[in-house]
Amino acid sequence: MSEWAEADAIGFDEVAAGPVTLRPWEPADVSFVYDACQDLEIQRWTNLPSPFRASDAVALLQFSTTLRERGTAALFAVASTDQGELLGAVSLRDIERDIQRDEGRASIGYWVAVEARGRGVATNAVEAASHWAFAALGVDEVYADVLHGNEGSVRVLERCGFAPDGESSCAQRGVTQPSIRYTLRATSSR
Repeated sequence: MSEWAEADAIGFDEVAAGPVTLRPWEPADVSFVYDACQDLEIQRWTNLPSPFRASDAVALLQFSTTLRERGTAALFAVASTDQGELLGAVSLRDIERDIQRDEGRASIGYWVAVEARGRGVATNAVEAASHWAFAALGVDEVYADVLHGNEGSVRVLERCGFAPDGESSCAQRGVTQPSIRYTLRATSSR
């Protein structure tokens, strides 16, 4: 039986990654989150509420702080490095550490605002968040459960070195959906 470590608060400021920078969410970001999450594709492929209301944007940013303080998740805003324009989100959730085996894992999720798609934003953000998780959180595995049909996410994950790791399932708004797990291990990303 494994002994899971107690979670410590997750501290971070910014993670610079070439054309994108990952940073904590700020109260001023609420309108961007609300506007971006009106996109039906974001609602289709993520676990965000649908319809997505202004109160959901406020709750998401508050929840981001709470989860970081609990040490169970790190939710980042993705911004352009050169101008600070908000582009999307990337998160590491369900962060677990097995202290007996000296291993850990985290689930990654992401979305990109419709006007920022096709520019490599998701790929840069996923790579940056994954490498940050290996270095800062000490996990040795980052995984994503991708709903069947979400080919855009599959392409992003494969470009980042994630490999299919079998059938899985994930809850989307309270309903269990079939998915495929993609995994990146710290040893395979170096």
